[in-house]
Amino acid sequence: MKKSEALGGSATFDAVAQPMSNRAASFAAFAGQTTTAPTVTHSSLRVPVDQLAPNPYNPRATLAAIEEMADSLTSKGIIQPLTIVTREAFLAAHPNHAQDLASAEYVVVDGNRRLAGAKLAGLDKVPVHVNDTLAHDADTLLETALVAAVQHEDLEPLDEAKALERLVQVHGSQRAVARALGKSSGWVTQRLALLKLTPELKQALEDKTLPVKVARTVGQLPEQQQQSAAEEALAQRAKQKAESGRKPKGAYPVSTPPEAAPKSQSEPGMASSMQRTDENLTALAADLKRRLTSQQIKELVDLLIA
Repeated sequence: MKKSEALGGSATFDAVAQPMSNRAASFAAFAGQTTTAPTVTHSSLRVPVDQLAPNPYNPRATLAAIEEMADSLTSKGIIQPLTIVTREAFLAAHPNHAQDLASAEYVVVDGNRRLAGAKLAGLDKVPVHVNDTLAHDADTLLETALVAAVQHEDLEPLDEAKALERLVQVHGSQRAVARALGKSSGWVTQRLALLKLTPELKQALEDKTLPVKVARTVGQLPEQQQQSAAEEALAQRAKQKAESGRKPKGAYPVSTPPEAAPKSQSEPGMASSMQRTDENLTALAADLKRRLTSQQIKELVDLLIA
């Protein structure tokens, strides 16, 4: 379901072209950063669904799986309140968006998909948390929406990459974005690589025919190498899947010592080999700790398990 179908017409993420300033104190608090606490207007209550307008700066190109969300809300209700700002606070920072709000008294900063699900489920009211400092200015509202979407980790891969790209423009560097999100620089780099994919590979990613993990690796290559690299990676995955499928269910490879080697001789040799391996890994770990910072070690681990 398109966002326009689920929530009504509004400005899209790609239409945002306003220059962005340094993040405000309220954004820092929302992102979990240490800062001097601002004066915050907030409360927790339930408001009618028809009094809520979707965020015009929502980074999602589409709102996916709305039907599943509606089913979940019908059976379990909304566990996490929507974060909203009042109409007055929003229009003070965004006077040109009055038409997008219609007659709504509030604007959703975080929770647009839950709002769409609530509408589809026919809910009358939803729990909300009002925080007008998030509408302090255009920069703060946009940054907050982007960070909330990325932290939920349920964005489509390309939407997530676009959101991260926008945050890099705001913060000035990938390292600063990584700190704001509590991630490593490698984590950010891998996701931004999706934006460098060829149009054909981006379409394959959207169609779910190109795995995200493969796409992130291929996106770091020059465009002329991406197609062949993707095909090779997919062929390797298919081969591994086929080999795995040929193994009897529940069967595991068993290593049997050669008949000529007595048990008393083979076991000590194996233990000695394993001990040497452990010692080498321990030495390597100690050397890395001496040479790398804690942040660099974290980035290395992220790259190894990616």
